[in-house]
Amino acid sequence: MKPAKNWACLIISFAAFGSPSCKKFLSAKTPTQYTSQPSQLKNDSDANAAAVGIYEQLSGTTSGFSSGQRSIAVLCGLYSDELQNFSPAPELLQFYFNSIAPTNSINRSLWSDLYKVIYQCNNLLEGLNNNSSISPSLNSQLQGESLFFRAYFYFYLVNLYGGVPLALSSNYAVNDSLSRSSMNVVYGQIWRDLITAASLLSDDYAGDGERIRANKSAAEALLSRVSLYTGDYSQCISSSSNVISRNNQYQLCTQPSQVFLKNSNEAILQLKPVLPGFNTADAEVFILPRIPMLVALQDGLVNSFDSTDSRKSEWIGAYVSSGQSNYFPFKYRKRTFEGLSEYLMMLRLTELYLNRAEAYAHLGYTDSALRDLNMIRARASLLADSPMGQQDLLRAIYAERRRELFTEWGHRWFDLKRTGMIDSVMTAMRGSAWRPSAQLFPIPATEIALNPHIVQNPGY
Repeated sequence: MKPAKNWACLIISFAAFGSPSCKKFLSAKTPTQYTSQPSQLKNDSDANAAAVGIYEQLSGTTSGFSSGQRSIAVLCGLYSDELQNFSPAPELLQFYFNSIAPTNSINRSLWSDLYKVIYQCNNLLEGLNNNSSISPSLNSQLQGESLFFRAYFYFYLVNLYGGVPLALSSNYAVNDSLSRSSMNVVYGQIWRDLITAASLLSDDYAGDGERIRANKSAAEALLSRVSLYTGDYSQCISSSSNVISRNNQYQLCTQPSQVFLKNSNEAILQLKPVLPGFNTADAEVFILPRIPMLVALQDGLVNSFDSTDSRKSEWIGAYVSSGQSNYFPFKYRKRTFEGLSEYLMMLRLTELYLNRAEAYAHLGYTDSALRDLNMIRARASLLADSPMGQQDLLRAIYAERRRELFTEWGHRWFDLKRTGMIDSVMTAMRGSAWRPSAQLFPIPATEIALNPHIVQNPGY
């Protein structure tokens, strides 16, 4: 895998990109010269600058993994039953019709972007290891953040592609010939990274206290999700409860319109926009009217909301053109800079209630599961669900996840796969054109050409 042979240039370029707003964003002075050699981490400023590069990789673009026209929300929304496509771009159409070619440049960039950040994390971890020039408290914090993000991006790789090369160092001589590790092995590494990250990070947020740096709760929130996906329901309950219990720090917002504001009460981790003229790139992509129009919500998703559901009125917008109504995600409501008021939500408390509800239901604790589910329904101005059997309760939780987490970070696509609903839902969408092998994206052809040890996914 070759995300960038001289990937240290990424950190240099981010430093150059670090306009005053970028530097203020993370409250860190980014050096104008920085190399990837661990020996270059000579003080706290160097170390923090390397960490800044990770966050800027996520926040400093309108067309990358986290947000924009080629974000994971758009790509997985098109690939599943969330978004309609209005773009004539051939490579986006491949996502919409579940027919991604191994040569697709969007897919190639997605793979590369994920590994770029992993390499940054690996390099920072090596630079921090046994480095007495870095203050112990900052060393622990930055190790924890690096492990969190390495786990976060491997989570996406394993769910998009299946087993992937597991690069745990910045040594290209080793990494360029890695074969694919199994999904179980990758998940095992994710679990270890998150356990260690949670032990290193504090409850507090670094910097000025905004919720834009990973902390202990972020690691435990992601561990909650990973544990749910891997069937470790007891761990899911424990990790979810650890964060939920910090009710002096996190609470469910009383109204859906409050959820995606900067530093909202239920935000566990957010990305602060750094590009001039934007609140979030998601708002720029999703809000209609937009020229050219890129995507709109699928009618099936819109119709899944009860008429009294406040999320429908708050989170779904309508644009009527030539007598035709098109519905769009309206979670982020500020398309242009009108005073920065919205941050992109990476992890939020509501997911943990839904994770815990599902884990409780799988273990047969239906009363506890229903209590968590009804917490989310109450916030949406819905009546509480009545007691029901285990399977009906699980279906109710899956339906609530669809309505609560739509167009957020690929949740719906991953939920369809892990719950076994994928073939029935996608056959209803695509008919006989749906192929079960399309559950995994293809490994980019360039990666296979560069490394003969990487085997392509079936069906490609």
